[in-house]
Amino acid sequence: MPGWPDAGLAGLPPGADPGGPFLVSLFTRGQRWRYGLAALAWLGAAVFFWSWWLQPAHNIGGLRFAICSGLLGWLTFLQAYFLAFLLQARRPVGDLAGLAGARVAMVVTKSPSEPFEILRETLSAMLAQDWPHDTWLADEDPAPETLAWCAAHGVQVSTRKGRADYHRPDWPRRTRCKEGNLAFFYDSHGYDRYDIVAQLDADHVPQPGYLREMLRPFLDPRVGYVSAPSICSSNAADSWSARARLYAEAAFHGVLQAGYSNGWAPLCIGSHYAVRTRALRQIGGLGPELAEDHSTSMLMNAGGWRGVHAIDAIAIGAGPANFADMLTQEFQWSRSLVTILLRYTPRYLKDLPPRLRLLFLFTQSIYPAQVAFMATGTLILATALIFDMRFAGVTYPAFLGHALPTLAVFLAIGAMLRRDGLYRPAGTPVLSWERMLFPCVQWPWAAWGILMALRDRIFGGFVDFRITPKGAAAEARLPVRLLAPYLCIAGLGLGPVLLLPQVEEAAGFYLLSLFNGAIYTGLVAAVLVHHLTENGLRLRTRWRDFGPHVAMLALLVGLSAGSVWVRGVQSLHFLTVGLGPFHVTSAQYVVSGAGQGGRKKLHYVLDFGRDPDLRRP
Repeated sequence: MPGWPDAGLAGLPPGADPGGPFLVSLFTRGQRWRYGLAALAWLGAAVFFWSWWLQPAHNIGGLRFAICSGLLGWLTFLQAYFLAFLLQARRPVGDLAGLAGARVAMVVTKSPSEPFEILRETLSAMLAQDWPHDTWLADEDPAPETLAWCAAHGVQVSTRKGRADYHRPDWPRRTRCKEGNLAFFYDSHGYDRYDIVAQLDADHVPQPGYLREMLRPFLDPRVGYVSAPSICSSNAADSWSARARLYAEAAFHGVLQAGYSNGWAPLCIGSHYAVRTRALRQIGGLGPELAEDHSTSMLMNAGGWRGVHAIDAIAIGAGPANFADMLTQEFQWSRSLVTILLRYTPRYLKDLPPRLRLLFLFTQSIYPAQVAFMATGTLILATALIFDMRFAGVTYPAFLGHALPTLAVFLAIGAMLRRDGLYRPAGTPVLSWERMLFPCVQWPWAAWGILMALRDRIFGGFVDFRITPKGAAAEARLPVRLLAPYLCIAGLGLGPVLLLPQVEEAAGFYLLSLFNGAIYTGLVAAVLVHHLTENGLRLRTRWRDFGPHVAMLALLVGLSAGSVWVRGVQSLHFLTVGLGPFHVTSAQYVVSGAGQGGRKKLHYVLDFGRDPDLRRP
């Protein structure tokens, strides 16, 4: 393959337009107006909410009100953050003739646990790409049939088998890690023979035109790496776990990453991305940790290189085959990102411009922030009931009336993005039960990963990563311990509802705790039912295996039903204070005990009607 003059950071590739542009807006002129107006509507709704929420009369306890405000502020910040990058989203453009003569390779990695039948489809799709390139397989331990197939189809093979110097216990060239596998490829072949390399996981099948879209950003000589959407949808019809992550991350892989292209830093996703080999060699190779994609992005930017998100470079892979695999991924990714934050980021921050320091600190802290948000929200419900205290001097109808406009506008923007095909995958639903359950599924195991990262940093230790099984290697397993955290979380909410009958100030939290308990009960039910149906299992023939799971679900259903029966109407009564002249419940005094000396107790009943007297009994 002919050589390509290395332009580095100073010059342009041969034939490239020195005036650019290399990036254009993701939106048409009409779309820019629509999204701009929608963002202004969201801003107006947010100001409407916060100008009401921050009224002095609503602050009935400094720390309590601050905690509640912090949770609401986090939600507002996430929405504002997303909209800010959405409005500056860019896509790469340019005539690929400017890359004529560039030496290009595509490489796919394979671990011993990944069956070769998955690789056949990926390699065939790589060979079919309509841009001159070499196709490589980086196999940890190639079998004879693998070598024979590759030789017959013109696929070159790289393997570090037998090379102790590429099986180190730590980065660089780490054993049992994709970074070490690819490090051997780059050291032995990639740096000297190629200018640009696109690397893919075994299951990610590049679609027609993929390589062209991955190459286009490299027309800009400042670009050292190119990210692309990670679309793990090939098994979405068969796995609700795959759908949950697919739907939850669709906006990130679409417009958010495209917004990072505009002078910020798109984040490589390990399933597939591309590098300029000169840039990769300059920074010392792929970054550390299981999340080498993220650390490589940081090292590239610290080295003065830029990244671009190729939003139209589509490769389709497999998501987690089952619930256990999804939890394993969440645990490992949270552990790895926090390890990068604690161990590696401090040495590279000084080489990043201020805006990118903030970006990488934020993205590496997103797991701890989300865990803190979910855990605090759960603890607030229990604390309010145990200590019978409110957190803000507002009524629930007034809160909803001021908060819902912001949510409604944000959901409308989500619907616009779906209509315009700007999610990845493009047809992702705006709302779905899988997407709504995903944060509840995720946070307990992300919390465990964070704690393990802290332990590793304090005490040291080797972390052996587990490759997520794919294809025939995936197993149908559901250890009951995986459901235990959700039983505890639901119990933390439902226990005070059943055990604390004399709550007055915080009685409205009864219903909120019931709702929270119902969510986690529904989560356990969804996990069990879909595990059985997706794997073709029948409960009556597998009772010994799934009896404990059913008992756990029955306990949660019983707790939820009992809580609703005992406290449901009472909580609804206090939640609906502030509806104006309408009421849905009423409170009646009943006498307990014989004669007239019995104690009077309040009894709450459903009573829909209109009543101007809103005084609380």
